[in-house]
Order: sequence, then structure tokens, then C-alpha cells
Amino acid sequence: MITPSQKRILAALVELYEKTRKPVKSGEIAKLVGRDEGTIRNLMPLLKTMKLVEAVPGPKGGYLPVVRTYEVLKLPRPSTGEEVFVYTVDGTRLDLKVTDIEFKDVFSPETCTALLKVIGNPSIVATGEKVLIGPVAGGRLIIEGRVVGHDDLHGEILMEVVSIVGIPAENVGKLISRRLVTIRPDITVREAARVLYRESIRAAPIVEDGKLLGIVTTIDIARAAHEELLDVRVVEIASKKLATIREDADILEAMEKMQRERIGRLVVVDREGKPIGIVTRTDILLRLLRPFLVLKRKEEGLLEQ
Repeated sequence: MITPSQKRILAALVELYEKTRKPVKSGEIAKLVGRDEGTIRNLMPLLKTMKLVEAVPGPKGGYLPVVRTYEVLKLPRPSTGEEVFVYTVDGTRLDLKVTDIEFKDVFSPETCTALLKVIGNPSIVATGEKVLIGPVAGGRLIIEGRVVGHDDLHGEILMEVVSIVGIPAENVGKLISRRLVTIRPDITVREAARVLYRESIRAAPIVEDGKLLGIVTTIDIARAAHEELLDVRVVEIASKKLATIREDADILEAMEKMQRERIGRLVVVDREGKPIGIVTRTDILLRLLRPFLVLKRKEEGLLEQ
């Protein structure tokens, strides 16, 4: 049972947090409620144990209210500007809004479960049904799960997590090699083939005086060879429809553009439109794999010791 004194501290935490949207220091809470900072600092671990606050470590850290904080104080839930819904696997949005996600059994070698707090009737999703939750974290995270039970009284759904798909918040420019191989428009297809072979690449932009004229790929060259056009100028057989993307564009934007254009690579340009590299599906896949590879190498290193 929460005491009036604890409620007053939580109310102060919420008031201070709503002003700055940043972690709140214990000294700030103490000043607002007229208590000693040491007393506040000693009380916060208890409130954290009661799952009423979150502690953020570090010099810029402090304390944050959670959804339950607002519930205990009977305050409207904070608006983040981002609404999270429940969908069927075919993309149909259900009349359920997610307000909180709590992961459980994360150390289980076989399953991970998540408890969803929802607004709406949880029983509209049947036990055993697969659902999609999201997007969360700025539209970058989707959770897929299988419903294993629901509590209509408390507005909760328990689901077994099938997958969590996230896209890193990173610019395309960080994925490319700064050594860009380009081809002049006046060389022959045969000469262009030699360049691609020598550089072990599958495509190269055709550039003249810093201007993009097209892109030649191994598929273009194979088609030209079949049609006996190896000695024509490479610009004549190259793809004229050139898909580009700015170096400061987001990875998610690059993925969507590749899917929309049905292509496997984009020429990356700087702010002036000058080509500086190529980003491919493989580059993005390797970026998604990077955390797994890092942990795998770490694990293998520990096993070797």
C-alpha cells in the first residue's frame, strides 16, 4: 500500500518530469516537497522495487515516472505522440491500444513472454492467435507474438514472443565504403566488364564531369554479351533509371526505397548530388547482423579462455 508521503514524492516526480521530459534528480524532488535530499534518495529504491519509478544511472541520470506512476496518482497517461496498436498478421488493426509492454522469462532458453497492458477488450484476440505489436520506438520496432492468455478485468494480454524486428537509427552514409569505383560513359561494355571483375563489384555508376548518367551492373553486361553488344559504349546498355539516396538518409528509408523500386542497390550522393558510394541490400543485412556477430565473437572468446 502506498503512503501519502510516497504519493507526494511521486506527484513531484511527475510534475518535474512533465516540465523537462528528462530524468529528475533526487535534489529537485526534495526541493519541491520540502524534504531532505538524503531522505528522498533513500526512498527511491523502495519505489523502484514497487515498480513505480525507473532509475537512470550516470551524471545525467535521475528518476523517471512509469505508466503505473500515473495510474497510482489517478492521472491521465502521458502522451508520447506515438500510439501503439495490436494487429493481426495480415495487417488488420484491432481495437486495442497498448500502453505498456513488460518482458518476462527473458532467460528461458526456449521462450520469452511479454505482458501487454491494453485499452480495449483483450478477449477480441483468441488464445493461440498470432499478432503484431507496434510500431514502437519511433516506428522502428515490431513485435510478433502468439497470445497465450488474457485478463479482461485488468486489461492485459500475455503472449509468447515469436520475433522482435528492429531497424537501427543510422544514416546510410555510415554503411558505405568511401572508395567509389565509377565508369566513364565512353568505354566499351567489354572494358566495363573488366573493371567490375578487377574490382570484384557487381555494379558501378557511370559518371562524367561529376554528373550521374546511369549505372551498369553485371546483369546489364551479361545481357549485352548475349546480344553481342560487348563493343558498344557502356552508356548505351546501362540502366538509365538511376535510384539515388542522400548520405544523411535513414537506413529505413533506404530499405523502403529498395523495396518500392524493386532494386538491390542505391547510389549514395552528398548534399550537392555528387556520388560518394553505393549501398546494397547486403550492406544493410550486415548492419542488422552486427550486434549478433559481436556477441557471438564475445561468447566464442569466453569459451576459448
